[in-house]
Amino acid sequence: MKIDDLECLLLSTYELLDSIDPSDFSLCLAVICHVADRRFSDVMIQQLLHDNVSKSRIFLYDNLLHTRDENYNPEFSMQDHILKAFYTSRTTETTLTKPQKEVFDNFQECRRLIVSAPTSFGKTRIIREIIRHNNYRNIALILPTVSLLSEQYRDIKDSISGYVVSKTSKIKIEPDRNYILVLTPERMSAFLSENPEFHFDFFVMDEIYKTDFKLNDDRFRVFSDVLLRLAQRGSDFYLIGPYITDFSQRFRALFNAKMLKFEVEIVQKDFYFLDNVGLKGSHKIEGRFIKIVGDKFVNLTRLTSNDYIDGKFLIYRYQKRYVEESAGKFSSARSEVRWDSNLIRYLEKTVSPEWKLVSCIKKGVAFHHGAMPRHIQDLIVDEFNNSSGGGIDFLFCTTSLTEGINTSAKNVVLYDEKIGTGDPIGVLDRRNIEGRAGRFMRHFVGRVFHLEAYIENNDDRVVEIESLDSENPSIEAIIQFDDELLSEAGHHKKNQLKSTMESVGLPFEMFKENKYVSVGGQASLLKYLITSKSWEQFSFMGGMPNAEVAKLILSCIYDHLFTESDRGRNFKDEVGKSILLQLTSYYLFYKPSFTELLSSATIIKFRPKIDSRIRYIFDLTSRYFEFIWPRYIMAFQNIYNYAAKINDASPISLELMIAQLEYGTTKNHEIILKDCGIPSESIRKISNIFSNCETLDDVQRVKKLRMRNIASLLDPIEVRIFNRYI
Repeated sequence: MKIDDLECLLLSTYELLDSIDPSDFSLCLAVICHVADRRFSDVMIQQLLHDNVSKSRIFLYDNLLHTRDENYNPEFSMQDHILKAFYTSRTTETTLTKPQKEVFDNFQECRRLIVSAPTSFGKTRIIREIIRHNNYRNIALILPTVSLLSEQYRDIKDSISGYVVSKTSKIKIEPDRNYILVLTPERMSAFLSENPEFHFDFFVMDEIYKTDFKLNDDRFRVFSDVLLRLAQRGSDFYLIGPYITDFSQRFRALFNAKMLKFEVEIVQKDFYFLDNVGLKGSHKIEGRFIKIVGDKFVNLTRLTSNDYIDGKFLIYRYQKRYVEESAGKFSSARSEVRWDSNLIRYLEKTVSPEWKLVSCIKKGVAFHHGAMPRHIQDLIVDEFNNSSGGGIDFLFCTTSLTEGINTSAKNVVLYDEKIGTGDPIGVLDRRNIEGRAGRFMRHFVGRVFHLEAYIENNDDRVVEIESLDSENPSIEAIIQFDDELLSEAGHHKKNQLKSTMESVGLPFEMFKENKYVSVGGQASLLKYLITSKSWEQFSFMGGMPNAEVAKLILSCIYDHLFTESDRGRNFKDEVGKSILLQLTSYYLFYKPSFTELLSSATIIKFRPKIDSRIRYIFDLTSRYFEFIWPRYIMAFQNIYNYAAKINDASPISLELMIAQLEYGTTKNHEIILKDCGIPSESIRKISNIFSNCETLDDVQRVKKLRMRNIASLLDPIEVRIFNRYI
C-alpha cells in the first residue's frame, strides 16, 4: 500500500473510533494491528498510528511498538497523557485497556460479574486490580488446569501482598490471616469439604464454560458443584471465559449476576483456509504463493518451511497418539538445533532415553497433551516460549494447550477439525484453539491455518448448569443441591428419589456425601455389603490394608462403582480388570518410580512399544491412581462404614490408602510438595529437609533457609521445577 493511501486509511480509522458500534471498534483495532505489524518507518505514519492507538485506549500497543522498533518515536500530546492517566490505576499504576476498564468499573458497581471475551483480552489481568482495590479477606482463584494454576499462582505471589497464597488444599487455616487459594475445581471441592465453615469473600472461576452440562465430560459436575457452593455462600465473584453467548439465566437471577460480552480481538487473526480436498491449488500467504495438495502432512511441511511465515507454530491434533506420531514424523526430516542439554538429560533419566519427545526436542519440535505430568508440560511450554534462539519452534498439542495457556505461538494450525472423541469440532473448541494465535504484547497479528474443511455451525454457546437448567438432570446432580438450586424437573425427580430411598431404607445423605458417584452403583455396593456380611474379609490392622484386603476392596469398587467410561477400552473386561488391579497393587505397595513402571513385565506385555507404554503409564497414573481410585475408595469407605454400623461391625479407615495412590506418599510434608507440583522422584531426594514441615508456609520458610542444600541434591532441571512451584 502506498504511503498516501496508508495515511488516508489511518485518518479514516481515527474518525471511525468515535463510533459507539462495537463492530466499528473491532475494525479500527484490525487496522491498527495490521499497520503496526508492518513496521513502517515513515514519521507521519508512525504519528498517525500512535494517535489511533491513543484514541483506541489500547495504550499497551504503543509499548509493543517501542519494544519492536527503537526508531518509533511519535510525539505525545498533553491529551495523550491525560487519557492514559484516566485508564491508569493510582493504586497499582496499571494501565488498562478501554474494554478492561469497562469490566473493572462494572465489577466495582455490581460485584458479581460474568465476562465472555476472546483470548488475549486480558481477563485475568483484571483479577489483580479487583483484589488490590477491594478489602477482601479470603479469596479463591479456580482454574481448570495445573499449568494455568501455576501461572496464576506466580502472578499473584509476585504482585499481591498481605495474603497467604497457596496452591495446595492441604493448608492449615489460622483465623487471623488472609488467604488466596489458587486451586483446580477438584482441589477446591476437597478444601470445601474439609473446611465447611471457611468463608470466601471473593472468588474467580476461569474457563467458566466448563460448567456446562452439555459438554458431557468427566469434569463439568465438579466445576458446577464448586461454583454453586461458593455462590450460595454470598461471595462476590468474577466468572470469565471465551466466546460464550450467554450464561445460565437461572444462575444469574438467583445470584443477581451481570454478564458482559465482548467480541473485540486485541490481537488480530489472519485466517487461511487450506482444505486438502476442496481447496487444492495455490494460496497467497504473506505475499507469496503456496500450493495445497491432497496430503495434509505435505501441506503442513510447506507452511512451516517458508521463512516468510515467521513465528512459532502450535499444531492442533485431536488425540494424544496422533500428537506424538505427528511430532515424530515432522521432526524426522529436520536437522538438529541448539537444545538444552540439562532438559534432555533430565527427560532421559526420569522417563526414557528412547522417548520420542527427547529426539523431537533436539530437532526443535515437541508435543504436549493432558496425560503428561504437569512439570513436564510446563517445561515444554517454557522451552517453546523461549525467545533467545534455538529451543522449540513447533509444538503439537491436543486441547491441553488451548485452554487459556499463554504461549508465544504466532501461528496456529488446525490439522484436524475434530475433538478427542472423533466428533466434529464445535464452535467453542474451535475458537478457543484459534485464539491461541498471537500473544498480546508480543504480536499484533496471529495467523490461523485450517488444513481441513469444517462446517460453520451456529452453536449458540449458551452455558447451562445441569441442576438449574436441564430438563432431565442426572440423579447424581440433583441430590447435591437444595431445592432452590434445582430446575422444576430436578425438584420433581429429587422428591421421587427421596421417597423411593425412604421406602427401601436407603440413606439419602450418605449418597449425597459421595459426590457424583453413580447412585445405582452405590446402592448395588451397599446391598452387596449388607447381604454378604463377610465383614472379616475387609478388616485389617493398622492404618493401611494389606495387599490381599486392598485387592478385595479395589475389586468391589470396580464391580459396583466403575462406569463404562471408567473402564475405558483398556480395562473393560475381566482381563482388563485383572491388569488394572495388579498394576494398582504394585503401585500401592511397591512404590515404583516411573522407570520401574516402564520396565514392568505386565505393562511391557500390554504395551510393547516404548512411546505407547510411556503414554499408557502417564494416563494410568494421572487418571486412575491420582483421580479415579481415590474418589471411589473414599466412597467405598463411607458406604462400608454405614453398612458396618447397621450390622455392629467395626468401621475402617482408608485415608492412608487414598493418600498413597493420590500423592504417592502418606507423609504430610511430601503431600504438600506433591500437591504443589514437585515430582515424586525429586521429593525422594529432598524429603528429609522438609520432614518437620506442616504447612506450605513451613516449606517456603525452609526453602529460604536451605536452598543451597536443596540445590545440591537436585539436578539443574529439578531446581528449576522446585523454584517454579515453591
